[in-house]
Amino acid sequence: MIKKRLLSFLGAAAIAAALTFAVTSLSPSNGFTSGTIHSGLCYEATGVAPDAIVASVDGNGASADLVAYWIGYDVSYLDSYMQYYTGSSLDWDYTLSDGTNITDYIKSNVYSSVKQHLVLENLANKYGVTLTEGQESAMADSDQAYIDQYGSEEAFEAEIAKLGMRRETYDRIARSNYLYQNLYQLYNTEGSALYASDEDLALYAAEKNYITADHILLSTKDLTTGEALTDEQKAEKKALAEEIKQKLDACEGDIDELTALFQELADQYSEDPGRETYPTGYTFTTGAMVPEFEAAAYALAEGAVSEIVESSFGYHILLRLPLDKAAAADAVRETYFTDFFSGRVESAVIATSAEFDKLDPQVLYETIQAAAQVEG
Repeated sequence: MIKKRLLSFLGAAAIAAALTFAVTSLSPSNGFTSGTIHSGLCYEATGVAPDAIVASVDGNGASADLVAYWIGYDVSYLDSYMQYYTGSSLDWDYTLSDGTNITDYIKSNVYSSVKQHLVLENLANKYGVTLTEGQESAMADSDQAYIDQYGSEEAFEAEIAKLGMRRETYDRIARSNYLYQNLYQLYNTEGSALYASDEDLALYAAEKNYITADHILLSTKDLTTGEALTDEQKAEKKALAEEIKQKLDACEGDIDELTALFQELADQYSEDPGRETYPTGYTFTTGAMVPEFEAAAYALAEGAVSEIVESSFGYHILLRLPLDKAAAADAVRETYFTDFFSGRVESAVIATSAEFDKLDPQVLYETIQAAAQVEG
């Protein structure tokens, strides 16, 4: 379906829902237009021409039908959410716990979604990001498949019109998904204007409270069945943990010697199934580990060994290590880019015209839904 293709854009404005935004209302004399197309669902529902420029960020304008798309998207997402969790469709009379009515809540999401879209295009333009030949070809092939499905290009565009959009707006939205992918690829390209080095990422990880810690685990569960050990078996594991701790406490060398001894003992005794993948410890931030492990790790100074810590997995002995910069860089690479993009969206200012306020979410959504039902 055409709608499914479009709704894949940027993973559902997942970023947008968490962003704050600044809005400035401007008149048409400041760059907005009233449009020339006086037909289509957008115009019929609201009296706003679909080609009217009703919002902008740094000179990049959003047409009314682009805003209408994001209204449809955000309402559809919210309606699905409410049906899943409450069993009921969206109630337009619903008021949130903070007193916000549902229409204003949707409008705030639409502001964020439109703003995110425009900032993405601005960043792509700034860094010279365009679609590859393969992506252009994929778009053309997808369009041709729809044209074949509906019988003609005119019929295909008629289906797009049922979503309240013109063909050029449909293409603009579809291209945006590729732009985001290509920006992310540029960010991962060494030497590019967006590239973040491992050192940059390690500093970011430290700011996000990432740490590195190794541990020795003596499991209190059967390693084959996962069933809890008997009290007698647990006591044996605890006694072994105490012996290991005594060996570590007896080490009088520097952190390198202590680390070497710890790794030797971990290789010999640890029953952590993750050790094969992480042979020199874990690099993580808050919320990633079981509470007992996390609390003990963050309480340690670098080079310090913990007391025996019991968790649902068993008995742990931890060694706090200096931050593993390479592991930290890998851990935050995607988050760093997401924060970069989110920061650009948050700091941008979206300007809107009076026509923007005429795009009523309920009226638009119900008009589009009615058109779809007539076709069905």
